[in-house]
Parts: sequence; C-alpha cells; structure tokens
Amino acid sequence: MNFEEFWTRGDVHERVKIALKEANLLEKKLEIEDLFPLDQYHARGIAATIELADKLNFSKNSTIIDIGCGLGGPARYFSKRFNCNVYGIDITEAFIEIGNYFNKLTHIDHQVTLLKGDGEYLPYQTEFFDGAVSQHVTMNIENREQFFNEAFRVLKKGAIFGFSEHGLGTKGSPIFPLPWADNEDMSFLKTPEYTKSLLKKIGFKNIKIISTGEKYISGYNSLLKKGQSNEKPTLGIHVIGGDSMLERSKNSMQSIIENRTYPFEIICNR
Repeated sequence: MNFEEFWTRGDVHERVKIALKEANLLEKKLEIEDLFPLDQYHARGIAATIELADKLNFSKNSTIIDIGCGLGGPARYFSKRFNCNVYGIDITEAFIEIGNYFNKLTHIDHQVTLLKGDGEYLPYQTEFFDGAVSQHVTMNIENREQFFNEAFRVLKKGAIFGFSEHGLGTKGSPIFPLPWADNEDMSFLKTPEYTKSLLKKIGFKNIKIISTGEKYISGYNSLLKKGQSNEKPTLGIHVIGGDSMLERSKNSMQSIIENRTYPFEIICNR
C-alpha cells in the first residue's frame, strides 16, 4: 500500500461529500469552525492545533508554511487567527483537492493555498517564510535530516518552527496498525533526544521539547468513546481514516501508555 492509498482508504471524496450532506453543511455559508471535527486530522483535533498556535504566535500579515498540511484545517485556523498567509504542502493529492475545496467553501482561499508536494523537496525559494509548522508528519519521513534541512532552508533567519510528532518511547516496538502506519515499513520513529540533536546539527536554535503524552492519552480516550457510541458523530476523523481508525487509535493510545511511543512537540528558531 502506498501513502496515497493508506491515507485515503478508498473514495475519500465521496465519504467527505456524504458527511457534509448529512451534517447539513452543503446548503449554508461555512466558517472554518464548521469543519473542525473533520479537517483537524489528528487525535486531539483542534485542541492540539490551538495549543501549538499559542506557542508560535505568528505575526499579522506574515507568510507561513504548513509542511504536511493534510486537509488544510490547521492552515485555515492559523490564517484566520493570525491574519496571515499560509502555504500548505502535502504528498496526498486527494487531501490537497479536498483542502482547496474547503478553502473556497469557507472563503479563505485568498489567504490559504494548498499544493501537492514533498516536504523533503519544498518548491519555494530560500528564506521565503516567516514561520513554519508541521503536525504529525515526521513519523512517515525516513530521511529526517533532509526534511528538516528543507524547513531550515525556506525559513528566514530567526523564524519560528513548531512541530508535533509521536516519537520513539523507551520500550520501543509500537503496536501496529497505527494512525500513521499499518506496519513498521511506513513508520520511522525517533527519540526526542535524537530529534533535538539533529535540529541542532542543522542549525536550529532555542530548541524546546514539550511532552504531550498525557494529553494524547486523554484525546484518544475521548475519540474512542465517541467512536464506540451508538450515536457516532457525523463529522470526525473516522470520515477520513475509514473503518480501521478506531483500532489504530486504540493501538496508538496503548503504545503511549506502555512507553512504546512518546508524543512531543518541538519549538525552535531558524
């Protein structure tokens, strides 16, 4: 299974269309908040995006890159909250198509642009961006040094870079399948210590590691309760992740509990 097949799990366009119709969102003027249950495609949803944004505090009218933007939900949030321009890039073509459709539906396409591309080879000039963000992307990046080198290259000097990931825990051997990988061939976890040393080697400064494990355990618990309820929500990451999302989320929570994985955020400067 390639990455496109893994992330889309069949006809994701049709699932999104049905979900929007059932949620009565096709006949109204949409705000970005209407899509939060669907387009914040990570376990803690919008809460995780807001907390990361609190730490980044982008400036008004700045130009930001979201590397591995998915459906563009965080990009839209950053753009509206900080009144800034956001370029999102993601390797999954269907996500980019849906994300740009969502941009138009929420009338924010003048500030948010999503493009299909590879985070290891960013199609932007050197020192172009005022800030960068990446949420739960690096677990799928084998060549982590190339990924961070590209982020470093496109950022202006002093620019802030914030990202979140599931790192490798002290016990290791995470339980598959997981939200980001069905098997170890798709998962490239690193310890936070390794990540910090790599960022330092590349040239990033003021590197801060923030543990988020307890918050993700709580987030997964909430997600699992909703998913197992007889009144399953119309909108949710299950629309994107498909029928196996509950199993993958359960495995991810258990992997954190058993110290197989270690979720964290990093905030640093170019």
